[in-house]
Amino acid sequence: MTTLTRPAPVAIAPGRRPPMPARPRWWGDAVGLIVWATALVVIGLWVSNGGVTNLTAGTGAALTSLGRLTGLVSSDMLLLQVVAMARIPWVERSIGQDRVTRWHRLLGFTSVNLLLAHAVLTTLGYAALDSTGFLAELWSLITTAPGMLLATAGTGLFVLITVTSIRAARRRLRYESWHLLHLYAYLGAGLALPHQLWTGADFLASPVATVYWWTLYALALVSVLVFRVALPLRTSLRHALVVSGVVSEAPGVVSVLVTGRRLDELAVAAGQFFVWRFRTGRGWTRGHPLSLSAAPNGTSLRITLSVRGDDGARIATMRPGTRVLVEGPYGRLTPDVRTRRGIVAIGSGLGITPLISLLQDAALDGRLDPALGGRPATLVRRVRSAERQPLQADIDRLVQSGALQVVDLVGPRSAAGTSWLPAQLGHHPGPVAARWLVPDLADTDVFVCGTATWAEAVAADLHAAGVPSAQLHVERFTW
Repeated sequence: MTTLTRPAPVAIAPGRRPPMPARPRWWGDAVGLIVWATALVVIGLWVSNGGVTNLTAGTGAALTSLGRLTGLVSSDMLLLQVVAMARIPWVERSIGQDRVTRWHRLLGFTSVNLLLAHAVLTTLGYAALDSTGFLAELWSLITTAPGMLLATAGTGLFVLITVTSIRAARRRLRYESWHLLHLYAYLGAGLALPHQLWTGADFLASPVATVYWWTLYALALVSVLVFRVALPLRTSLRHALVVSGVVSEAPGVVSVLVTGRRLDELAVAAGQFFVWRFRTGRGWTRGHPLSLSAAPNGTSLRITLSVRGDDGARIATMRPGTRVLVEGPYGRLTPDVRTRRGIVAIGSGLGITPLISLLQDAALDGRLDPALGGRPATLVRRVRSAERQPLQADIDRLVQSGALQVVDLVGPRSAAGTSWLPAQLGHHPGPVAARWLVPDLADTDVFVCGTATWAEAVAADLHAAGVPSAQLHVERFTW
């Protein structure tokens, strides 16, 4: 069943956020180039220290040389992961947190595989040189080589993190448990440092190598301390955030209203998210990445979440006055990425929350008012049933004002046809459905938000339908 609700106005409290700074388009390319440049530097240092020459110096020398190379590239990738997940604003605004997360996952699996290859190749190389067996050589290296026992412990931590990041294992873990395990990556990187200092020939081979590695380690440490600890603490203390109310939105869904000091000075945009920590007693240190579900208005912030998720019941019973700590804001699903006059927002489940805040922001600025040269936006909701949906009151106000029209895609997911459509519409090809939902492709920005698999399927069909990359803005819920 597909329903179309007629367009409409919005009521938002007065006050405006500071404007988000413009993001130069070349920033994203610069981040990618920096990543590749570090890999080239590491390979260049290996070559300059006889890496290629050793490949022709016998089996033992060749294996140890390859072991050095895999270890160096692995270390470089591991440290780049730490820097990336420090959520540096420039990096996050350049490529988006969801894309950073995907890079982190790819680099993580690759770096740990290279780390294991480093251990195996190096052990085989020394075993060949010493004319001993693999296991005997491995035991000798672990127990006698300087820093190797610590490095072995660090490798064990990285393997544990990798195993728990496999999708099958990850589905069995709560987000908080998975996140806590991942904090051990910092410890693993620290345990590896003595091994590199004491036995890593390539670490100390030349002043250039020494400066490079120390700089990368220092950058990783400073990034974490500044952007994951100092700045979030400063934001939380400066604005003295507290819970002012918890409201039921729908069965199993609540909205949390947060107020504080000088929120008009908080540089946050509609569509962004924070990592929230609520001082409610045991378990308060667990962070929850949640998007704003209302446009920032300078006086309050609102988030909407499922109480069926991790810590949902605890958050749903919070009392007014509960103190709040935040990291952020993060996310690129913001008003400043718009390039065209029209807006279509496509969301699944609570993926509509950042979309509502974006639509409210556009309505507040008059960009959806035909009298001011705008035109109504379209919100496409993917829902399982026709019962009242979360944030319906906000949507109704937008519809009643003429700022919005709503298309509901209702029913269970299509199993045989287009996967992001409901079963009764799944026989329509995805690009055809996309063109139906976004008829004016040339003059429309499309915002998509939902689970990773669903959002990627929608984005692929929108691309196939002719929506240019510059006009397609996607945020995926993933961890």
